[in-house]
Amino acid sequence: MRIITGTFLIGLALSISACGMMSKPDAGSPKKPVSTKSGETVKQETPVSMVAEFDDIPVPVELSRKDDESSVYEAPGFAVGVIVYEGYYKSSSISKFFRAEMPKYGWQFINAFSEGSRYTLTFLKSNRSCSISIEEGSLSTRMVIRVGPTSGG
Repeated sequence: MRIITGTFLIGLALSISACGMMSKPDAGSPKKPVSTKSGETVKQETPVSMVAEFDDIPVPVELSRKDDESSVYEAPGFAVGVIVYEGYYKSSSISKFFRAEMPKYGWQFINAFSEGSRYTLTFLKSNRSCSISIEEGSLSTRMVIRVGPTSGG
């Protein structure tokens, strides 16, 4: 019985230390140009998917949408919402992704706040604003995209 217990404890210790040594990968790798709904061609440095309701907001393909935590209101020519994504990637890498990709879709970078592995990025485009919050946890990274009108729109 002591041999089995000892073997179990050694295996558990090795498993825990192996998890600690794992690192989150960077988001992205080379990709070809894509077109938006408006017909605009955008050169992509990293593979992206688009937020379904917003064809001008790219998202790293490695992140998975959490539909049960997302909410979008759409009317003809108008959409606002909060879309949640999760994945196993570094928050700093995701922040760099958006800083590089959003301007390609016409978004103007406004500001960024960072605290440890938490980032909040704000972008502006005509009459809309987009706030992206990224928080790295021990098992996954959570990202929340908020899109809404500006005070003039």
